[in-house]
Amino acid sequence: MHVTTRFSALFLLFSLLVLAGCQNLPSASRTAPLDTQQAASGSTADAMRIVQPVAIYLAQSAPGDQLVAVPVPEGTVYLHARPILAREDLTEAAALSDRQGGHFVGLRLTPAGAERLGAVSRQNIGGLLALVIGRELVAAPRISGTLDRGILAFEVPSAEVAADLAARIRGDAPQ
Repeated sequence: MHVTTRFSALFLLFSLLVLAGCQNLPSASRTAPLDTQQAASGSTADAMRIVQPVAIYLAQSAPGDQLVAVPVPEGTVYLHARPILAREDLTEAAALSDRQGGHFVGLRLTPAGAERLGAVSRQNIGGLLALVIGRELVAAPRISGTLDRGILAFEVPSAEVAADLAARIRGDAPQ
């Protein structure tokens, strides 16, 4: 599926604006609508596909009451027990790159998800947002400003990782 240049440029621009509000922890395309009720077509590939849960949690770098410790290469990240966003709050996922060679997973949110993220980010500047797919923490950028544009972009190490994560979020990557 090809995405028009105009839409890609617009999505990239919005993603870069969101990135101005998010900073990644040190060292840590295509677009398709997300379908939360995917129907199996009967093929073996569809029968083998498992759609993993996707959630975004508020997190911090210091331990606290009722936080879940998650080890990462740089130490430990502590996630709040309840996610602030889940798969049903996402409408699109895409692999993106910027002019400086950075690679990102871009997420577009529903209006309700965008409103919730704006409110949470406004109250938690300096905290972390943790993207979790299945039981894997894949990114944890720092919140450096209010995220109120309805999109998020998480930096990842390569274009291949971005494409893989976007496919897993959309639910179209075989597990």
